[in-house]
Amino acid sequence: MVDVIVDRLKLAGHEIWIDHLKLRPGDNISRKIEEGIGSSDAVLVVVSANSLSSKWVQQEFSSLALSEISKRASRVIPVLIDSSSVPSYLSNYLYVDLTKGLESGLDSLVQSLEVVKRKDIAHPRRVTEKRNDTHTSQIASLGTALKAGRLTLVCGAGVSVGAGVPVWNELLLTLLKSMIERLSKDHSLNLGSNAAEEFNQRHGASSLILGKYLKNNLGNDFGKQVRDALYGKKPTTCELIDAIVDVSRPQRDGKPLDSIITFNFDALIEENLAVANIQNRAIYTEAIKHDPNELPIYHVHGYLPRAGKIPSGNDIVFSEDAYHGQFIDPFSWSNLMQLNKLTQNTCLFVGISLTDPNMRRLLDVAWRKNPDKSVGHYIIKKLPRFGSADDVLDDLACLLEEQDANALGINVIWVDSYDRIPKIIRSLR
Repeated sequence: MVDVIVDRLKLAGHEIWIDHLKLRPGDNISRKIEEGIGSSDAVLVVVSANSLSSKWVQQEFSSLALSEISKRASRVIPVLIDSSSVPSYLSNYLYVDLTKGLESGLDSLVQSLEVVKRKDIAHPRRVTEKRNDTHTSQIASLGTALKAGRLTLVCGAGVSVGAGVPVWNELLLTLLKSMIERLSKDHSLNLGSNAAEEFNQRHGASSLILGKYLKNNLGNDFGKQVRDALYGKKPTTCELIDAIVDVSRPQRDGKPLDSIITFNFDALIEENLAVANIQNRAIYTEAIKHDPNELPIYHVHGYLPRAGKIPSGNDIVFSEDAYHGQFIDPFSWSNLMQLNKLTQNTCLFVGISLTDPNMRRLLDVAWRKNPDKSVGHYIIKKLPRFGSADDVLDDLACLLEEQDANALGINVIWVDSYDRIPKIIRSLR
């Protein structure tokens, strides 16, 4: 297809610089690409499944995006040649779609390179409607996976926080207070009412190491104390959980949601599915099986129901040793299950930050096992906006985050506010 495009542009009188013809062994790829971009009046970016899975092409895309951020970009025209989604950092540009007609698309491409029209057609644009075009394509892919029964939701802390479950640092501080109160009482230590806050400020241990302190000193009460802290504000539901319940309902014209993987301890999703009469099963050990008519909810970091006895054999991944245990055991039930979903399904990550080392390792393994190297998963993230609309640091953060996600096989669905996330999830049906 690239040869067809090149021939048509040469016929129209354009001189063409093609990356693989201009690069020699030993060349610095990034520098040569920068030189090519700098000497060109316009840059065509061919977007396809092959280009999106190529590390070489990813470097070219990055060079273009960085040039745009520094306001040095040549005029850019993405050219879509298959059903792939245009990356978000290229969706600011109006693109030529050859999938809707090759000849008409080539005509449009030639016209866009005319000097008179070029400024209007292919100048970088930061407009909401272009991001919405990308959203439409991404949501369509997710909707197809849902109807085929091949969609897995992967939920992080951001799912439960809106319902009133404490954020991680707040949870740790609550448990630290319980630990210090116990130590003070058991060993007659003279500690003030603000001892937990002062200890945290003075010693500032990492959350995993602090988790180990808590586990060592709370002993058999550790699980109960964590549960009390989780449900202390009596959380019930939020708009995001309601949206997850909606997308979990069986479909008349398609298969149901395949599964939910959650890194949260709480049972809010299960409780709200039960209210909606959607059969489900919380799975937190390899011994638990689910019936075909039940939606499996895999608690890979452990499970703490709101009431009743805390399940035996339920290891809460809270401390450093527990994380190490997951990391060094490639055959643990949770690792094998996650790899299975990552290699066989389309996964949508919600309320998650992609910082968990074990999850990143599993994503990397799944990517390496993917023969097509296709970017087949999705994550919804809020745009990093701390400055003005054209803030360079924000633009750079957006590019780096998307590069990182793409390298793990994940497309990014950017939203301006968290309120958009439930709407996107509901639109999958």
